[in-house]
Amino acid sequence: MTSPDRRFEQLLSQNAEINTLLEQQSRASLTTLHRPIERLAGLLGQPTFIFIALASFVLWIVLNLNLNFFIHHAWDNPPFFWLQGLIGVLSLIITSTVLIAQARQARLAEQRSQLQLQIILLTEQRSAKLISLLEELRRDLPSVQNRQDAEADALQRASDPESILKALDAPDEPVPE
Repeated sequence: MTSPDRRFEQLLSQNAEINTLLEQQSRASLTTLHRPIERLAGLLGQPTFIFIALASFVLWIVLNLNLNFFIHHAWDNPPFFWLQGLIGVLSLIITSTVLIAQARQARLAEQRSQLQLQIILLTEQRSAKLISLLEELRRDLPSVQNRQDAEADALQRASDPESILKALDAPDEPVPE
């Protein structure tokens, strides 16, 4: 493996470690109430849950109809009042579990987006500084012709977030026909 390839592998490994660290931090921040809810959300999010639930409901109905037909005493006669209650409670549990898990994931996504924004801003500042240093070097080298470069002048200034936000919030100009 060549040296640049090895360096690229190292960079990928470092990035994977950062991602693993973020995952470990998110797991460590779980409260004792969140842990079982997260496990339950993981189980409810599996396709097999749907099939097990549907099979259980069908089995409930079939057993009650057969018991009613043969023994004349089923525990839940049609319209299956107890099954409807069970489905209602199960719906409440599923909805609550999904909402709690989504709220936690939204907080994690917000943290990651803030981290990403900070890294992007830092990278932009570094790039502006590098352009500034290169321009200074160009001016200082006697063998390089001194000239004005408007693009380099513009790029060596850091972006103004306030003006960018104003431009994004400005209403779109009507497109001439």
